[in-house]
Parts: sequence; structure tokens; C-alpha cells
Amino acid sequence: MQPSRPWKQRLTGSMLGQLQLATYAAVLLGFTAATSTGLWLSERTRLQVGEAELRAGSESLAFCLVAHGGEGEDVIRRELQDHSSVRTQLWLEQPDGSVLSPERSHLPLPEGLLQTAMAANSTRTPGQAHVIEVSGRDYLTLLDRKLNSGALLWSSTEITGLGRSQTEFLGWMILIWGSCLGGSLALVTLLVRRITKPLQDLSDRSAELTADGLKSAALPVPTGPLELTRLTRTYNALIERLAWSWSQQRQFVSAVSHELQTPLTLVSGSLKRVMRKAPDLDPALMQRLQDAQDETTDMQQLLNDLLDLSRSDSGRLQVKEEAVPLQPLIETIVRVQEPAYGRTIEVQGINDQASLVALADASRLHQVLVNLVENAHKYSPPDQPIQLTLGRVAEGLQLEVIDHGIGIPSTDQPHIFERFHRGSNTGGYSGSGLGLSVVKLLVEAMGGSITVASEPGMGSRFRILLQSA
Repeated sequence: MQPSRPWKQRLTGSMLGQLQLATYAAVLLGFTAATSTGLWLSERTRLQVGEAELRAGSESLAFCLVAHGGEGEDVIRRELQDHSSVRTQLWLEQPDGSVLSPERSHLPLPEGLLQTAMAANSTRTPGQAHVIEVSGRDYLTLLDRKLNSGALLWSSTEITGLGRSQTEFLGWMILIWGSCLGGSLALVTLLVRRITKPLQDLSDRSAELTADGLKSAALPVPTGPLELTRLTRTYNALIERLAWSWSQQRQFVSAVSHELQTPLTLVSGSLKRVMRKAPDLDPALMQRLQDAQDETTDMQQLLNDLLDLSRSDSGRLQVKEEAVPLQPLIETIVRVQEPAYGRTIEVQGINDQASLVALADASRLHQVLVNLVENAHKYSPPDQPIQLTLGRVAEGLQLEVIDHGIGIPSTDQPHIFERFHRGSNTGGYSGSGLGLSVVKLLVEAMGGSITVASEPGMGSRFRILLQSA
């Protein structure tokens, strides 16, 4: 398994990181190229200036030698001495290989300078300049020309001091380069973050977006780049359309639920009267009437769930806060649901159940428990009991509804309380996918919480935590 690299993810996994990385690279390359070019030009200028000085000195010496017409070695040595200095030396290499140079007593020459200089231009090509090192010092040497006498005119100048200046220049350049680079990178970081801040705000706002917060989810239009302005306006327009659509959907669901309640109540009442007043009907017809009654009951439950969700979305869900003794509530549910479902409902918990009083809404808590018991009945084998447990915990009071049915796959558990979500293993069972979402809605409205623990094939455990009165 590859180790995680959060720094790499930050640099390459986001637009901000990529912009910063690209800008850093551009700034670094720019400063490096500028510094390298400056150093190269400085070195080149240094050598060109030194070579120009050597050529000027050689030109002057050659003119003097021509003027004297070669009056002997003493004259030549005197001219060499006059045109040489402590830093610059000139000498002649005779056709026979002998060397005429200034007197060492007046102009001390480093040991081996002339030999090293001439060895650097072994082909004796006039006009070529070379940089050599003698006794730890740097020299620029030049074979300037070949005189009419056949002698070669050489010159040399020390550039060690210039090299030291170059080193100092390099040090200052590195210092300035580092300071400018650091300042530029800091400025780039601020600018990039400022440019991408609207994108970050858009991402954060989108991640926090909920149906209830659509009306306040619009972003202020930035005054930055045109692309960000367009994106923000498009986002705001989308939010506005979503808010309108969600409002229309709420109104539709609320209106339809209210409109259908009355006819369904009439249908249910009529079916009950027919089955009660005509007990001797054909069994097949009676079964069809019972099926119709069951479907009507399911439809009424669906409408009630939709109404609760609609009221919650519009802020009109009414939940009372009262002391609710749990023991009589549980006894009522067991007494009604056991014969209705034809299965055992076991109640477990502490002995003194009468002391368990929750801060809740009695009718809403009854609705929650009935929904959970019905859910357990629907997805459990007929011979398996349903268990209700009561108890005290550190957080308050705990109620659990436990079944031994088909269970909930782990991939479905994070979404089991979402609206219209049904488990992937419930294809053969009827249901709307709203029951558990309503249960969660009501429990949280009463200040409690609900969780589920389940294993496929082993059953499910729904745990409710409520405040103690």
C-alpha cells in the first residue's frame, strides 16, 4: 500500500495547488535564468575588457618596435619593460624559441607564467586568448600577432582580483536572488489564494448546501476575473431555480396529501362497513375487500408520512415536549400489535420500568415505535419474535427495537434514513422508503437520536436515545 502524501495531494490535487506550483516554477526558472544570464554576461564582459586592454598594449608595443626598427635586444627589453606593469606583462618569442621579457628585477614575474601561457596556445595561432592559473592566480594571456621579424608578441594580465570581485558579485546576486524569490513566492501565494478564494467559497457553500438553506445559499458576485464572475452568477441562478423547484415540490406534496386524505378516509370507512355488515360474502370476495383495505391503509400511512415531511420542510411540524412514561406506552403497542401481526413481541429491560419517563411527544413517540415494530415485522420470518428493550444510559433513556430478519447490507446502512431509500435486499417487499426517514425526523424533533446496527441475515437493532424527564 502506498503511503499517503498529503503535501503532494495539496500541490497537485487542487486548482490552488496547481496554480501555486506552476507559478513557483515559473518564478524560480525566471530568477535562475536571469541570474545565470547576468553572471555569464559579467564573466564575458570581464574577459572582453581584459582582452581589449591586452590588444591595446600589444598594439602600442608593436608600433614602438617598428619605429625603433629593431635596434637590439636592449632596446626591445626596455620597450617591453615600459609597456609592462605589475599586473600586465608583454614578451616576445623569437623564431629560434628564445624569449625576450622585461627584467625581473623591475617587474617580477610569477614562476612559470610565460611557459604556461605559451603552452596554452601550442599551435601558436595569433589572436587567441586563454585563461590560465599560475601559483594560485588567474591570468588572461593573448598571442596578439606575429611581427615582421618572425617573433611572436605575447601579453598577459592578472585577473585574480576581477575573479574575486566576480565571486563577491555572485554572492550578492544569490542573496538578492533569494530575497526577491522569497518575496515573489509570498506575493504569488497571496495573489493565487485571492484569485481562487471565490472558487473555494463556491466549493464550501456547495458542500454545505441543503434543501432548507437554498434561499440563503447565494454567493456575492466577486469583482475579480471575468470567469469567476460568470461562474458565481451561474451558480446563483442555479440555486434560485433549485429553490423555486423545491418550493413548488413542497407545495405540490402538501396539496396532494391533503386532497387525498379525505377520499382515502371515505374509501377505508366504506370497506370496513361492507366487511362488517356482510360477513357471509364469498371468501374470495372478502379477501379482495381485505386486500383493498390493506392497500388503503398503506396509502394513508404514506400520505401521513408525506405530510409530516412536508410540515418539517416548511417549519410547521408540531412536536410537544411533555413527560411520557414509557411503560404504559410500550404495553399499549404490544397489546395492539401482537394480535395484529400474529407474532410475539418481547419487552426487556430494567425491572423498575415505571420509573422511565422520557421528555418527548407521546403521540409522536408512539408513531415512531409503531413504525419500527412494523418494519421489524415486515422483514422478519413469522416465527421470530420482535424485542423491545428499555433502559437508562449516560445520555438519557434508551429504547431498542430488535428483529431477527434479513438485516441491512453495510452499503445501505449510511443511507437507510434518507427519503425514498430502500435496502438493496428488499426488492420482494412492499414499502415507500419513507418510514425510517419519518422516524428519524420525529426522533430528532423530540431532541433525541436514532442509530442502526445490522448484519445481513442476522437482523437489525434500532437504538433510540431520548432525554429523561
